[in-house]
Amino acid sequence: IRTMISCLFFPPASYLTGDFPEAGGETITLKEGEDLNLRCTLSSDDGSARQWLNPHGFAIFLNTQQVLRDQRYKLIHYSKDELSIQLSNVTVHDEGVYKCFYYGIPFKSKNKSVNVLAAPSNPVLEVSRDTDRSIILSCYTQGCKPQSRITWLLDNGIELPGNKYKLEADGKKWTTTSTLTVLAYKPNSTASCIIHHQALREKKLMASFQFEDLARTGTATSALTPCSSGQAISYLNYQKLTGSCLTTQILSCLTDKDVKSEGMEKKEKNLLLPILVAALIFVLLIIVLLFMRKLKKAHGVWKRENDVSDQTLESYKSKSNEDTPGHEKNGHGKEH
Repeated sequence: IRTMISCLFFPPASYLTGDFPEAGGETITLKEGEDLNLRCTLSSDDGSARQWLNPHGFAIFLNTQQVLRDQRYKLIHYSKDELSIQLSNVTVHDEGVYKCFYYGIPFKSKNKSVNVLAAPSNPVLEVSRDTDRSIILSCYTQGCKPQSRITWLLDNGIELPGNKYKLEADGKKWTTTSTLTVLAYKPNSTASCIIHHQALREKKLMASFQFEDLARTGTATSALTPCSSGQAISYLNYQKLTGSCLTTQILSCLTDKDVKSEGMEKKEKNLLLPILVAALIFVLLIIVLLFMRKLKKAHGVWKRENDVSDQTLESYKSKSNEDTPGHEKNGHGKEH
């Protein structure tokens, strides 16, 4: 009965506003699976009760009595000046602000802000072929908190960024994906997907793809145009889509002598342009010839009509000239 009454004891309302004497704050950061040690030292002259509360406001320990039925908690040390407990195998759901209360006069409190990191899973690299004869490399990792960062490392040392984040169903962890589009490649070249995350510290997770594996994986090797000797995969262009944090990289073969070249693939497509121009000129030539033929025919008809008109006019003039002497003769007879 005494224990139950102590559990239900709360500080005065004036203290519930957060203005606790010695209400110091400390932040603890650890990874999932590690053990959390919560140490509360508040000096006192009497044996007043001490209590630890979890981020949800539930009592964990009251003095030496465990209140919360979670077997991961255990008592580390208890004295009139200290109440220390441990939470083993922490998860992201355990993060938040833990509070230690000292129910003496004056009332005292200390806060411990706990941040839990979740390491990303090993990256998964998928390869597919696009309709425009390019190879698409997709890399993703999941189960991380906070978001991880993905970069692509190429043989020539260029490292390209590119991330797209998606919150998982638990509302705590993230899935990060990135896509690399390759238009041309060097034989035996490699593209590596690298995962960066706080929980990994200095370490990095990596998944690599070697382009000679295209035949082994069933992807047609003709999907890409190989670079000749002396060429290397080089960064040509990338486009960052704001908001989604998605970056798409486009690669092409560039030679040292022809830096301005837009790639072998584009050159092949440009061969269609002269063919289309020649076809257009041929069609225009046929149209002009047909128009000239029609114009010549119309000119012939017009010329024949003019000839007939001229003949009719000359015939009319001749007939008029023949009738004129007879009229003049008749006129002279009347005068006599």
